Formats: sequence, C-alpha cells, structure tokens
Amino acid sequence: MEKAMIEPGIDTDWYFTDSNNQIAIVASGGGLLPESTSSDKERLTRMIKYFRSLPVSSNDIIIEDHVLELIDNYHEKQKAAYLKDAYFMASRGFYYFDKMILNDYSDFRYYLKAKPTNPLIIDTTINSMKDIIPFPSINKRLET
Repeated sequence: MEKAMIEPGIDTDWYFTDSNNQIAIVASGGGLLPESTSSDKERLTRMIKYFRSLPVSSNDIIIEDHVLELIDNYHEKQKAAYLKDAYFMASRGFYYFDKMILNDYSDFRYYLKAKPTNPLIIDTTINSMKDIIPFPSINKRLET
C-alpha cells in the first residue's frame, strides 16, 4: 500500500539491462516501478546519481522515427525540451524509454524514444556497479 501511495505522479528513472548487458533508462512517467527498483529507494538514488554523472560517449544518437513524426509540428524550443533528457541519456550510451500514457499508474506500456550509437555495456564485475545492481533484466537484446 505504501508503494502505491508514493509512486503515482512521480516521474522516476529506472533502469534495466538486456541479455548483452546493454542498459536502458525508463522514465516512469508516474507509473508503477518494478519491485526490484522500488524496494530500495537508497539504491535507486545511487543508480540515478551514478548514471547521470557518466560522461558523454557520443553525441550521435538515433531518435526513433515515430518520435520525430510526433514532434514534427513543434517549435524548436518545444522539440528541444521534449528531447532534452533523451539526448542527455542516449549520448551516455543508454537506450531511452518513455511512458505511453503519463501519470497512468496502471498502464505498463513504454516506447523507445532514442537509442545510442555507442551503447553502454554494464560490467557487473566493477566494484562501483556491485553497489547499485541488480536491476531488472530482459532476456532479449535491445538492438537486434
């Protein structure tokens, strides 16, 4: 019950890896967080701080076509604002997912907004990573 009282309406970053240890960031958009993420708020805070402090690996990123179509009629400032976090994280090697319907706690749908040209591969043997893992993992590859 406490979890449901805290999460709705709060846009929180959470992360997952694929079968190749590539990492994705998900903007929750006020939605339900995975139990492995929400069960330890301190670890989540460390993950966010660590991943957002990483340097740029490449400014060359790929914005998905459906996103470009969506923002085609936006003014330049609106486009920049809409893509700001996607650029920030994808330039650091993260696949960037966003919520389909913002602030709908029970909707679990997300879409790929942007992807890196130089994906970040998580090395789980690094000591700094041991402090913030595990986080959810999928059995597929993000890029096939």
